[in-house]
Amino acid sequence: MSLRTAIIGIGGIAHKGYLPILAAWEGIELVLCSRNTTVLKSTQAQYRIAHSTTSLDVLCDWRPDVAFVLTPADTHRTIVEKLLRAGIDVFVEKPATQSSLETHQLAEIADELGRVLMVAFNRRYAPLHRQAKELWGNQPIQLALFEKHRSSASHPNLYQNFIEDTVHIIDLLRFFCGEVEVISTVEQAQNGLLVGAASTTRLSEGGFGIVLTSLQAGGWREHYTLHGSSSSLYIDAFNRLVFIDRDGEHTWQETYASTWQTTLKARGFFDQIAHFLDCVQTHQVPQTSAWDALKTQLLLEAIVACAT
Repeated sequence: MSLRTAIIGIGGIAHKGYLPILAAWEGIELVLCSRNTTVLKSTQAQYRIAHSTTSLDVLCDWRPDVAFVLTPADTHRTIVEKLLRAGIDVFVEKPATQSSLETHQLAEIADELGRVLMVAFNRRYAPLHRQAKELWGNQPIQLALFEKHRSSASHPNLYQNFIEDTVHIIDLLRFFCGEVEVISTVEQAQNGLLVGAASTTRLSEGGFGIVLTSLQAGGWREHYTLHGSSSSLYIDAFNRLVFIDRDGEHTWQETYASTWQTTLKARGFFDQIAHFLDCVQTHQVPQTSAWDALKTQLLLEAIVACAT
């Protein structure tokens, strides 16, 4: 029995992170939905997909089992609710919505209707990140640094940068450190665009978690660091992990090439899709459910609210 799977929105992230995996997934029948008829037809031909439409109403009438919502974030609230009310389990790209209030509403609707609603935080599913979390275990953390840098600024304010980009490492702060208390945030803007920010939080055990982003770096970089209990852990996403303790220094290096098409496993896309499909079939709550994504969004909003 095939799982009829809708992809709604077929822009860059669909082509880089989802279509290559889902088109090759055994037991899946893909259907496409996009307002862009040119892209819709070319994608349909490229992946030999039988059915496509520009209408969300028509898509719902086809009654897919699951849907991947990969449209711009400001459309998520309306599209996801419509799909849930049509009896469809939903996977939605981050952020779930543009505000914690809307995400809370969608979480309640999913619960009310008994539907699976999962939010895409692919970094949680990256094998190297999962290995790092297992290596660290339950040791207290004295200092944690989460950095994400890019070479150019594109967002007019801190909130837009955080909700569309830095949200990934804010979520990883929770993934590695648990729930935290916000202490302070400082930001810097130039010519009407955010160029950098630094946020400090207090961890439940008393240590500190710091989120750093620069939009004037030499290129895209993500680094995560944990210190505590006479141990240190360094992650160079998505390819290198170093763990140092009293027994010495241990290093793991992924062998994936540095291109999208060959790093989908390393970047966590494959495993997060597998997790969603498993949750649909077993009626489990996803690890990155709407309720968990809500916690990340509330933390993000608290970090922005105290910015100076």
